[in-house]
Formats: sequence, C-alpha cells, structure tokens
Amino acid sequence: MKIAVFSDVHGNLKALKTTLEQIKEKSPDLTIFLGDIFQRGNEETECLELLKASGIICLKGNCELYAEHGVDIDPDVEYLRDYYDGVRKNLTAGQMQFIRQMPLIYETDCCGHMIRFSHFLFSDIHSDYPFLQLSSLKNGGFDRACQSEEVLGYELVVVGHSHRNFAKGNVVSVSAIGLEGASYLLIDGNADAVSYERYFIDVSPEQ
Repeated sequence: MKIAVFSDVHGNLKALKTTLEQIKEKSPDLTIFLGDIFQRGNEETECLELLKASGIICLKGNCELYAEHGVDIDPDVEYLRDYYDGVRKNLTAGQMQFIRQMPLIYETDCCGHMIRFSHFLFSDIHSDYPFLQLSSLKNGGFDRACQSEEVLGYELVVVGHSHRNFAKGNVVSVSAIGLEGASYLLIDGNADAVSYERYFIDVSPEQ
C-alpha cells in the first residue's frame, strides 16, 4: 500500500498543482493533505477550490481553524486578526462548509500497521485550538508528546505545521509544499514493515 502525504500549501497554487501532478505519477492508493491552505500566498481561494475538487483526504490545520472560528482561539496570532477577518468575510458558504467538515485526524491500517495523520501533535483535541504550540519543539513539550502512550500506539504518526522535515521516534514531520524546501512524503507498507521516502519539489516562481 502506498500513501502520499503533503502539508502547508499557504496559498501557493503552483506548488499545489506541481505536488498533485507528481503524486499522481506515483499512483498512491491514498493521498492526504495535512492542512494549512491559507496565509502567506495570494491564491488561497484557488488552492481551496483545487483541494475541494481533488477528492483527496484534507485535514484541518491551524489556518483552517482561524478561518472557521477567528483568531481568538489562539492568543499567539492576534497580529493576523485583520487577515483572517478578511478570509472569513470572503469565503462562500460552500467553502466554509468544506472547511468545517475537514477532520482533525485521519487513521488508516496500512497492511496491518496503524498510521495516524494530523496537522501537528495535540495538546487537547477537544479544545478550540487543539494543537501544541510551535514553541513545544524548543521547550520539550513536543518530545514529551512523542513519548505519550497515545502516540506510541501507532506505527507512524505523520504531521506538518513546523515547515520542517524531521523524525522523532515514530513521529515524522513533512515540510511545507508552499515554501522553500518543499517536499511530500510517500509511505510504502507491506505486511512486514512500513517505510517512507521524501520527494522534493521546485516551488520557485515562474520566470
């Protein structure tokens, strides 16, 4: 079984198109987007519509949470209030419905190996802002979460959000496709094991 995973589009339509085209060439059984359509780029609406039409599994990132609920759920992003107020005002009812129905987690049995996908690890999945803060990567909170019984219960836990490629135990992070260092992950599983490979893409502006 092959599973393609990418994250953090951030309004970069060229990168999204390139990623989806390259993934299609790999013929995966499943393709999963880990969230963050908005912020930074200027083609967020086009990216949203392409993801809606793609039929792939689209998970909710912090950017979708801000688009759905506003920035009051996260005191760290007060500086983005005007931006997300504009996003919320301009979304159509159908686009907002798509965002609302995006799940926070997707789990699958890959040839007998359980894999969990989410935008980032969680502090409290039932809270309005469920993810650990990025500061957890420096203060030890992320490492502690990696050692939790919940996380260790999976063969792999795949996340985005940090815009970095790294692995800590069974937790694998994939970089942002909409930014420099863009890459996606291809997971390959059989009855014996699960492995993964990173594929880098060129997201430089067209000349």
